[in-house]
Amino acid sequence: MKKIPPNMKPNDIRKAMLDANVKQAAIARELGVSNETVYSVIEGRASHRVREHIAKKIGIDITQIWPNPYLLGGPRKAGRPFCQGHRKET
Repeated sequence: MKKIPPNMKPNDIRKAMLDANVKQAAIARELGVSNETVYSVIEGRASHRVREHIAKKIGIDITQIWPNPYLLGGPRKAGRPFCQGHRKET
């Protein structure tokens, strides 16, 4: 089995953003999301759109920043599976 490297640590992502002169607030404005959303993606929450934008702005391939989801078959599909309370009765 292929060994996948760990995701970059949040502080390493922030350092790369500082080196590229990219601010979290600017990313939030460009994408129309809150600053908290960008912060939480950097901290580890999944949002393909925000991750992709961050990677593009800092000039690092998305699979180097977050290899786990992207080298294991891509980001997960949007939406949640039905829980027991939402199942159709047959």
